[in-house]
Amino acid sequence: MTEHYRDQVRAFVDQHVRPHVDGWEAGGAYPLELHALAGREGLLALGHPPGTLPEDAPALAVLVEELTRGGAQGITMGLASHFVSLGLVQGGDARLAAEVIPAVLGGDQRIVLALTEPQAGSDLRALQCRAEPDGGLYRLTGEKAFICNGGRAELLVVGAVLEGALGLFLVKGSAPGLSHARRDCLGWRCLPLASLRFEAAPARLLLAGKQASRLLQQCLLQERLNLAVMAVGSAQLAQEAAVAHCRERRVGGAPLLEKSAIRQRLAERHAALSVARLYVDQAVRWRASGQLTAAQAAIAKNVAVDTLEQVARDAVQVHGAHGCVEPALVERIYRDARLLAIGGGAREVMLEIIGRAL
Repeated sequence: MTEHYRDQVRAFVDQHVRPHVDGWEAGGAYPLELHALAGREGLLALGHPPGTLPEDAPALAVLVEELTRGGAQGITMGLASHFVSLGLVQGGDARLAAEVIPAVLGGDQRIVLALTEPQAGSDLRALQCRAEPDGGLYRLTGEKAFICNGGRAELLVVGAVLEGALGLFLVKGSAPGLSHARRDCLGWRCLPLASLRFEAAPARLLLAGKQASRLLQQCLLQERLNLAVMAVGSAQLAQEAAVAHCRERRVGGAPLLEKSAIRQRLAERHAALSVARLYVDQAVRWRASGQLTAAQAAIAKNVAVDTLEQVARDAVQVHGAHGCVEPALVERIYRDARLLAIGGGAREVMLEIIGRAL
């Protein structure tokens, strides 16, 4: 089933993504209609019926990998990150989940996770966004920063402080008291980034306290694994582009690939990428069996991202000036790599997670 699903995603990318990526990157946004199309074709539900949230780590890895091979990480973040938010919704109100999950998996609505604040990145203990009870609902006041698709999602899962503890809330994108401002970003240029302001915006409580913290940590494992898969896929693209360029580019009458220094550098990156892919693939299997630990997810993310940055740097280097101008694929991958190193917890945060497991 997974390989059949891979063929479906690959055909979708070839027809609806790859031909348009350069234009979407230049224009600053991919069209929201892409969600509806991917939903109708069953991609957002991983090939499963869209009524419930599927637990299918291998299929999710396929979705992330194949979307990434379309040439823009922003598309992957836009179309494959909903499982983290939906996992939090599913852990809350069952009736609410029964409404939200089919709508998102079917492509009719978009949902994003809004945790990061201007002064609080990976440190959820530093959140300043506050929730106050208001009858059967809650009112959120505060700010969120660097939220992908934050200004054009119908639903947001928001982290806020409730009675001194973490609370997770569902907020409508059209809620009164919610405003947003677009932010330009180094990479993921086809994925609009927004800052959000909540001024007594109405929200529905999903989870609070230790239950919210435990579920969020579990969902963040999946986010970090997604980023690791994305990093390996991007590194593979950059490596392939570098090798192809070195076969065609002639220096002194011979292909650049015949220069031993260049060939050995590419060989070294190929070896590192092969090792990174093996670990990330194993992490996907651990996730599928329910055995993935926080430290293993952190290792997968750091190893994959470190490899991507090395491969992307050398790919630009061997391309020379050709790799420094838009819309060169390796130029885009080089920019996007910086965001992967920060998203889901910076490299140093991952090292702390790994260190605590020693």
